[in-house]
Amino acid sequence: MARLLNNPLGSISGKAGTLVFKKTKHGNFISSLPVPSNKKPSEPQLLQRNKMKVIMHFLGPLKHILKLLFSPNRPTSASFHFIKSYYLLHGLHFGTQGYEINYATSLMSYGDLRPPEQAFAQWDGAQEVLLEWNPQSEQALAHAEDYLFAVVYHPPTHQFFFAPQLAVRNEGLTSFLLPSPWSSFTSYKLWIGFHQLEAQKASMSVYMGEL
Repeated sequence: MARLLNNPLGSISGKAGTLVFKKTKHGNFISSLPVPSNKKPSEPQLLQRNKMKVIMHFLGPLKHILKLLFSPNRPTSASFHFIKSYYLLHGLHFGTQGYEINYATSLMSYGDLRPPEQAFAQWDGAQEVLLEWNPQSEQALAHAEDYLFAVVYHPPTHQFFFAPQLAVRNEGLTSFLLPSPWSSFTSYKLWIGFHQLEAQKASMSVYMGEL
């Protein structure tokens, strides 16, 4: 890219043939149109593309949830870039059809609150899901104002359900109802964790398995 100095044509922008003119607050610039490559991507490049495609498909509907529940220790980092980096490193496994989401290592939240421990989940086969956990209220990083949340995922329809502030940590027991349109579904993936929405704090989520 070149900068136009003492431009006799005045302020110009747009495309002319293979040249692109850009007007910015720093001046007028000229560059050439990108030339498409006929070179076939290598096997590692194809695998990397497959990785990113799988991750973005999974994370797409989760953006509004993750924005609330990811509190990385590096607050200057863009949260969604942090999340993508985590999933690239830890959120995939290689299956028969290529890369797939590894639900056991997937995170719905991230932060320094104490996560749920000795947790148990039971689904009644209709709409109600029962949750139990050991509050561990006297342990480090556990607070009375920590609220339990749940994230439920139905892979065949690629739908997520977010249930925030179900109960405070000390209660140790709660339940919630799945959306009524989900009553015909036969299995789900479930994650739980603690959060403080106003303080923008969260625990690392815990994968409870398939219900």
